[in-house]
Amino acid sequence: MTAGACTRRLFVGIELDRTARAGCVAAAEQLRASGFAARYEESGKLHVTLAFLGNVAASEYDAIASALAGATTLGAPFVLTLDKLGGFPHERKPRVVYIGAREQGQAFRSLAQSVRGAYLALGFAFREDAVAHVTIARVKEARRPLPTLDLAPIRVGIERVTLFESIFDAEKNTSRYETRASVPLASGD
Repeated sequence: MTAGACTRRLFVGIELDRTARAGCVAAAEQLRASGFAARYEESGKLHVTLAFLGNVAASEYDAIASALAGATTLGAPFVLTLDKLGGFPHERKPRVVYIGAREQGQAFRSLAQSVRGAYLALGFAFREDAVAHVTIARVKEARRPLPTLDLAPIRVGIERVTLFESIFDAEKNTSRYETRASVPLASGD
């Protein structure tokens, strides 16, 4: 589907609480202080992505929001620990720098599979499995490997899943993310 006036650029993810967001910002500042040249993400954009849906017709929004509600009934709240600095496609010449989880855990994998399964049923496709990470920087021309940094583990309490819309801001030449729906995970009771 192509971008246009009647489309919305959507993704499903996990909002960070204040403590987790502050930990990711501190990690980004530590990386910046090491002299690593990159465009660092604004703190308001930090999140964990579960499923990128892309540009979808505005008319599909209700079905997308409903699918989110159904996908979250299978999982109870849990904690994810972000404890490593990494890069995509790899650490030697990263284009994207992230804080990730060495151990994603079954709860994260199950939630990601449930969310993606709900969207597969609507005709969306995903090329790769979800990876528990928070993007903190982007590198225009990857020339340098990531430095080795000692990062304090960041605990992310996952209690809800959020449908975000990515809106391009031409004046700032970047995007901002707005919450369109947020659904709590089942309590497990």
